[in-house]
Amino acid sequence: MNKPNYFLISVSNRENLELCKKFALAGLTNSINGAWAYVEINEGDFVSFLYGARAHNLYRVKEKEAIRNAKDLPPWKPITFKPSNRTYWFPLGCILNQ
Repeated sequence: MNKPNYFLISVSNRENLELCKKFALAGLTNSINGAWAYVEINEGDFVSFLYGARAHNLYRVKEKEAIRNAKDLPPWKPITFKPSNRTYWFPLGCILNQ
């Protein structure tokens, strides 16, 4: 068996950090970066959430999921970035064990 990898998942705001921790779920956006992270992270790997220049908690990835038509899927609200005016939602996820 391969050794697990460790990842920091950047979280855009405090509300999203709290949702990740509450549901033990890492939501990844429908961006190129989100898709890249989703492909790289495997079951059995470890992740922490990066927010405010701090790593929060350590989780083991239990399983991964990709959901179609996830625009209004809870628990995260879509995020629109002002410079590009692009809106992203969270169709990719990792279910975590603490």
